[in-house]
Amino acid sequence: MNTRNFSTKGCHLLLLSLFVLALSCTDHELPETPDNLPESKCKAVDGSDRLYPCEFIIEKIDFLSKDGAVLATVTADAQSIGISRFQAKTNTYAGNVEGQTGAATFDIRIRIKRVASPSFPVNVGYLIGYTHNSSGKRILHTPSSPGDTYGERIKFGDPVTLDMAIGESRDVTVSMLFPYKIENFGGLRPITIITSTSFFIDNDETTLALPRATYPYSQVGSVVEAYIEKIYIGITN
Repeated sequence: MNTRNFSTKGCHLLLLSLFVLALSCTDHELPETPDNLPESKCKAVDGSDRLYPCEFIIEKIDFLSKDGAVLATVTADAQSIGISRFQAKTNTYAGNVEGQTGAATFDIRIRIKRVASPSFPVNVGYLIGYTHNSSGKRILHTPSSPGDTYGERIKFGDPVTLDMAIGESRDVTVSMLFPYKIENFGGLRPITIITSTSFFIDNDETTLALPRATYPYSQVGSVVEAYIEKIYIGITN
């Protein structure tokens, strides 16, 4: 028996098997996940590094006319706007009598950019909401009813899907109502009853995974994936 030939053939078969296995693994390779962007290294409300990176930034918020045109835009650096009640999608009062009240409803388009992968996969989806509480990001998780986990905020309808890749942006459009009262301050004009509005985006799993019972995670700004706070939205004629 020629053991040398047997050994050589065995090596060839082993190498061939490894080559075929390598090819089969290549066929099922998953694409590499892009790195999180620097903006994902966000802070809790006390300025400390958040336990998990933030998934999003809110690039801008457009307030739209009844015809869909942009009336005003809010960013992190521009947080005071005026919008005409006569350009609203709906407006309950068209007069100008002192003491009368009305409410204007506008469509609002929020542009959201993904800057990190989720720390936890969402359960139902992402929660988008707001508060008029002047504490902004420092509002609490105080439940509005037994079992409520959203705290001192109001949700814009059902959870949404935000499955864009890192670096990509998506617009989400919601509607919001702004009450006002006609006052005489050097002339009759509407005065906004609400003086502060803050917007928030939550991953419905990450927000609950953070240690909400302890500061700074006892305040909403520390558990959300993005926010813009304390916007002044004035209603004009």
